[in-house]
Amino acid sequence: MYRTNAEIARRVYRALKTPSDDNPRTDPILAFHFRGKGDYIMMRCNKNPEVSIKGKDQTAGEVKFFAYSDFADHREDDVLFRLKDEIELIELYPKGAIEGLTFKAWAEFTAWLDGLNENGVQISLKLPCLVYDAVRGQSPSMQNFIVEAIKTAMKQDA
Repeated sequence: MYRTNAEIARRVYRALKTPSDDNPRTDPILAFHFRGKGDYIMMRCNKNPEVSIKGKDQTAGEVKFFAYSDFADHREDDVLFRLKDEIELIELYPKGAIEGLTFKAWAEFTAWLDGLNENGVQISLKLPCLVYDAVRGQSPSMQNFIVEAIKTAMKQDA
């Protein structure tokens, strides 16, 4: 049972970040959408979770003050737990090697949390995604170069 934002953030952070990844831009981000509310809650999962409110039509980087949001009657540290039965969608945003996921209910989300391995992602699993992200869109196609280099290396080992 999860009781605090920190428990959720710590579990996600430890499971999805490699120990060598200290870049806050690759921290996992969760978005919690609630039935009947235009605003939604975003939580950056790191050692100290950061909770912010996004309005329906706000652009990237903009946030709302908690006091002026649909969640003004709640506290930042307990709103998720008080309104968990009203959740209609939870999103894990894709970032770096983190694949995007969606959950339709709190129970589905917490079952996923329970299945996370807190030992973290091995760098060998994350490395191909990081390489791909780094070379995407560069000319000449670095993706093709990397694929061909891997094929050549695999043929030499066979």
